[in-house]
Amino acid sequence: MKWLLIAMLVAGGLLLWRMSAFSKRREPGIGEPAPEFSLPDQDGRTRSLAEFRGKWLALYFYPRDDTPGCTRQACAFRDDGNKLAALGAQVVGVSVDDVESHLDFAKEHQLPFPLLADAGGAVAARYG
Repeated sequence: MKWLLIAMLVAGGLLLWRMSAFSKRREPGIGEPAPEFSLPDQDGRTRSLAEFRGKWLALYFYPRDDTPGCTRQACAFRDDGNKLAALGAQVVGVSVDDVESHLDFAKEHQLPFPLLADAGGAVAARYG
C-alpha cells in the first residue's frame, strides 16, 4: 500500500510538471512576430524566416513524412499551389524528419515547395 501511494504521488508530480511545461509553450498571437528559424530543406539549403519577409507564407507543421494524414495534407498544398501562388503565397512544410526523408517524400509526391528538417522539434515548440 505504501509503494502504491508513493507511485501515485510521483505520477501526480510528473503530470503537474508536464502540464506546467506545456502551459509555457504557446503559439504566437495575432499581430505578434513569428519566431525566427533557420533550418535545412530537402535539398540541404538553409532556409530562414527572413527569406520570406514581406511575402505571404503558409508555414505548416506536420508529424512525419509518408504518414497517411501528412501525405494528404502535403498533396493538398501541392494541388492548390496555383491558387496559393496567385495570392502571392509560398508554402513551406516543417517536421522532425531528416533532410533525406524529406527529399524522398518530396520526390515521391512531386512536392514543389520546401520541406524543412526541424531535428528535435525546437522550431515547432516555439510556434506552439
